[in-house]
Amino acid sequence: MLRLLLPALLLVSLAGSSQTLFINEIIANNDTGEMDDFFQREDWVEIYNAGGVINLAGYYLSDNPDTLNLWQIPSNDPTVTFVTPNNHIIFWLDRDPEQGANHATFSLSADGESLFLVAPDGVTIVDSVTFPAMAPDISYGRTCDGCPDWQYFNHVTFDDPNSEIDPGPQVLFINEVASVNTSYLDFLNNDTDPWLEIYNPNPFQVNMSGYYLGTADNPLQWQIPANDPQSAVIPPDGFRLFWCDSEFAEGTLHAGISLSPAGGTVVLTAADGTTTTSTYSYPALSAGTSYGRQNDGAAQSVVFNQPTPRASNALIFVPSPPLFINEVLAANVTDITDEAGEHEDWIELFNPNDVPVNLAGYYLTDNPELPTKWAIPNSFPAQVTIAPGSWMLFWADENQTEGLRHTNFRLSNNLEMVALYSPDGLTLVDYITWQGLDSDTSYGRISDGAAQWVQFTGTTPDASNSGGTVEVEVIRNKAEWKAWPNPSAAVVHFSLQIAFRIYDSNGRLVMTSGPISQIDLSAWPSGLYYLRAEDGTLIKLIRE
Repeated sequence: MLRLLLPALLLVSLAGSSQTLFINEIIANNDTGEMDDFFQREDWVEIYNAGGVINLAGYYLSDNPDTLNLWQIPSNDPTVTFVTPNNHIIFWLDRDPEQGANHATFSLSADGESLFLVAPDGVTIVDSVTFPAMAPDISYGRTCDGCPDWQYFNHVTFDDPNSEIDPGPQVLFINEVASVNTSYLDFLNNDTDPWLEIYNPNPFQVNMSGYYLGTADNPLQWQIPANDPQSAVIPPDGFRLFWCDSEFAEGTLHAGISLSPAGGTVVLTAADGTTTTSTYSYPALSAGTSYGRQNDGAAQSVVFNQPTPRASNALIFVPSPPLFINEVLAANVTDITDEAGEHEDWIELFNPNDVPVNLAGYYLTDNPELPTKWAIPNSFPAQVTIAPGSWMLFWADENQTEGLRHTNFRLSNNLEMVALYSPDGLTLVDYITWQGLDSDTSYGRISDGAAQWVQFTGTTPDASNSGGTVEVEVIRNKAEWKAWPNPSAAVVHFSLQIAFRIYDSNGRLVMTSGPISQIDLSAWPSGLYYLRAEDGTLIKLIRE
């Protein structure tokens, strides 16, 4: 969660012409980059010294404007705290202070926050930076050592002068197109817009910031913004979906191009504005279908009656038994602690079935644009198997070194969501959104697996929600109309006549209706469905 700097504005700062120490470069999502002396890839900060020889022992580093003296650099090992003129020094922000004087007691959030270098008085800010969301292995640093401007670096300059190396155009494919999308819902913005998918066949990630999407007549029609690599990066052998709707306020992945229902040609151009990376022609398509390469990146294309956005075109769908996101805690101050004794955000899953469910290979994410953001490890299946009628906690702490159930993301107490996907990376099992929870107040189903969500001042981690203390009921469906019974094996009634569309758990359209007051689910397969009414309300229907 991005922390605001309003309290820090009241504090003394040394920033100015006399400044010689600079926060120079940071990385908050170190996936395959530099390792520390213990062969661990951790967050780090690079300090640049533009003055004389200085020992940073006694200085402070902090990511909390209310606690500037969060971690004091120890004085017991000058070999890792001295920095010579016009040189750099690295501190690992990894919560492992026992590993040495250059290892801090805190880590950074990949969702963006602030970092402070503070003088030994614990009050005076020597330098600070508020950084945005960080993609894996892309750093955020000054354009040159000590320069005032900041930028993202695809080429990380760990303990070296800051400068970018242009990687040049990369091999990428326009992989799939849906010009008349009625079958795949944009859950974040609650609409169905045309989309296209880009595939990265390389064994390394590609940052598409600065690339262009357009048509054959205007290939440079829209440039992918450079200020959000978390959205623009495509992982190795991965995919990125762009909504072709020109709705820029909805995020980086909403492109300023349109897809003609009559067919057309779309073009992907490298950031140099000259090199054509991929050209793809598509025919007129029926509503709810897509046109894509028969295999990812292949020359032959086919019509898909079941589109595969953000997933392989050769996808084998993996259905899931019913599972529920049952309770979440996004601001853990004094609630339970993890195995390391730390107060971390957590997510509770509930298995309502009478058989155990192995979660290895499932995905948890806090970003609907990145459904495969974190895969539940499969190295020790017994540790991620939920017993019948039981619960399992996952710690959202960005610290995967602490165990199999520690995710690569944290939760935010602002507008936030969590989703669970099956091992195919496309089938949505369950999801929940929330906003503005108090500290140590969880958001959970009023009883295990129930449709209604409430706030708990007495949280129930790894236990039944029926034992929680309800503070304020927060009902997800705030419309004036209601649907009952839900779950149901037969007829669901509406308190008003409504027009709607219903999607299955894969986001595929299964029904469209004008105003009616009931619907019969008896012939439908059991599972989770999403009803979107014409007034924009989105509710879940469960076919028992």
